[in-house]
Amino acid sequence: MTQKNLGDIIAENKIYYDSIGHIWCKILNSYIHFTSEGRLHLIYKGNRKKRPIVEQRYKLRLFPLVISTVKHSTNIQDWRFRGVEANSSDVQFYAITCVVSRKNPIEVRVIVKRTGDGQFNYHSVMEHKVNKVIKKPRKKRG
Repeated sequence: MTQKNLGDIIAENKIYYDSIGHIWCKILNSYIHFTSEGRLHLIYKGNRKKRPIVEQRYKLRLFPLVISTVKHSTNIQDWRFRGVEANSSDVQFYAITCVVSRKNPIEVRVIVKRTGDGQFNYHSVMEHKVNKVIKKPRKKRG
């Protein structure tokens, strides 16, 4: 089985991403907007350096699960606040989670960013396996 060229995956993802616009999120009781900042975060890190190719593929592979996670999330796993309360440019990050897929269930975590009292924007996606088994290293014989 051949893998698609990363450039083709990015181009397909851009078309799909730009077609979304915004999605209603029950848990945040607001729309989550899909801006260019969130799309670029799939490819670049916060300091605008490109992510390693493996990490780019990982985030782009997970992105189709973002919509169902936003629509069906029932849990705010984490909330972070960065800034001074009196400042209107305070940044809030929310991590909403949802278990997706019936065959191999994974917990998808979507990071949503809000600046001040503005709109909620998609920021990032990552996964955590449900019921993850941690293997202990084997002891060497001898």
